[in-house]
Amino acid sequence: MEKGRRLLFWAGILFVFAATSIVCLEAHGLDAQAKAASEARADAVTIDTLAKFEKLELPVVTFYHDMHADALAKQGKDCATCHEKDSKGKLSIKFKRLVDDDPDTIKSIYHTECIGCHKDMIDAGQKSGPLDGQCRSCHTTKPAKSDWTSITMDKSLHYRHIKATGGEEKCDTCHHVYDETAKKLVPAKGKEQNCRNCHMAEPTVKSADLTVPSFDQVAHTACVSCHKDFTAKKLESGPIRCEGCHTAAKQADIKIVNDVPRLKRGQPDVTLLVAVKNGKAMSNIGPVPFDHAKHETYLKDCRSCHVGEGSMDGKFFEQAGDMHLKTNMQGCIGCHKTRQEEKAVCAGCHSQMAENKAPNKATCAKCHEASLTGLYVDGKLPEKDVVKAEAAAALAMRNHDVATISDADIPEKVVIDSLSDQFGPSTLPHRKIVKRLIKEMQGDTMAGYFHGQETLVCQGCHHNSPASKTPPKCSSCHGAPFNPERPDMPGLKAAYHGQCMGCHAAMKLEKPVSTTCDDAQGCHKKK
Repeated sequence: MEKGRRLLFWAGILFVFAATSIVCLEAHGLDAQAKAASEARADAVTIDTLAKFEKLELPVVTFYHDMHADALAKQGKDCATCHEKDSKGKLSIKFKRLVDDDPDTIKSIYHTECIGCHKDMIDAGQKSGPLDGQCRSCHTTKPAKSDWTSITMDKSLHYRHIKATGGEEKCDTCHHVYDETAKKLVPAKGKEQNCRNCHMAEPTVKSADLTVPSFDQVAHTACVSCHKDFTAKKLESGPIRCEGCHTAAKQADIKIVNDVPRLKRGQPDVTLLVAVKNGKAMSNIGPVPFDHAKHETYLKDCRSCHVGEGSMDGKFFEQAGDMHLKTNMQGCIGCHKTRQEEKAVCAGCHSQMAENKAPNKATCAKCHEASLTGLYVDGKLPEKDVVKAEAAAALAMRNHDVATISDADIPEKVVIDSLSDQFGPSTLPHRKIVKRLIKEMQGDTMAGYFHGQETLVCQGCHHNSPASKTPPKCSSCHGAPFNPERPDMPGLKAAYHGQCMGCHAAMKLEKPVSTTCDDAQGCHKKK
């Protein structure tokens, strides 16, 4: 009996010791992870590979890539410690493998290699990560906050890559097509496309012989490998750390080339835009003369307007959806609307315009050239040389100067006193406002062309009356009390405040403050 008690006593001691050891080890691992998770990071990589094979038993692993790369660098090790190279010498972004065979093999690789490396470092007297049994140190539900920022290959960055890799004769450094006959990637001079035209968000199975990697896979495989090669040759290169590309601070340090030469890929300088249905042109209101070269200077790349696949030898990319749809940011109206909202002087008027108001014929004629409908007899498309000549002639006739109004035609001040009761009248610095709007539009060719009529700017406030130097008073429409059956026509007080405050808010004006009435920041003086 006494012997049994002693065995039970020592068994309890061993259990407490084991439990304490596990807790301490777990705490050690959690402390290392907590330190990494204490600040926002751009290098947090989610390891969830097994999820495509089976339901996960534990939370996904958040792996801090730059932290591990720095630790290995201190030991004189590099990317090859964790990443294998493929047959072309490019690093695989997978850990210690080139393919995902089966879940058991993948799980074994992670546990054996990661924990083994941690153990070797601890045995060498170095700080390291979690060990065997510290599952929750890696499989945590509270990873670091991410400040990861997407990076765009804009025209400036693209041009710098062209120069670094040998000019336009070396486009095949990055660009290629898949040769179905040879079953390999080959250059396609003059037919280079955006990477995302082939590489989608997820790997795409094309056939038994071809699975197109995702954009993330090829971007990191190709870009990081190339950057490493350039660095090894002591040439100017890009970053190989996550934070180098994916933090706002590092992106701000990227050198910008302002004067980027135009990248010619068979696109026209000018053209005529016309809808085509079943191979026939639909030009009932005329084609749109379009300055393609000038629009290239405003936009990031071809995908700003175009979608789908195409080639540079005649069959160009399709345009993205309805060009008149305001919600289509790749269309004409949607893109123009976005620019209006981004520029404060435009937003003051355009942010308050009715979204459902149908354009009139004069508005359509600003883009569509009715005199050119004869080019499309029976829906036939004219020759390219004809299109180019007619488009150039039509564009040359356009005036992009912002129309001005003489001071004599602009009342200096307008006193609004029709509703004066508890507060005194409001004095509107009318001429100052009009001249400020016109000044801010100077140099903007889009504003100049679409505001070609000198009194069109007046319609920002006098919105439903014909453009005129002597528009009717607001009370001519808003004088009656509010009628619920006409929600688009508020009463006079609501119309004044809605128009003025809405404009001030859209233009981000600090004075006058729309929430104050009777102090130095407001519009009225209290009686």
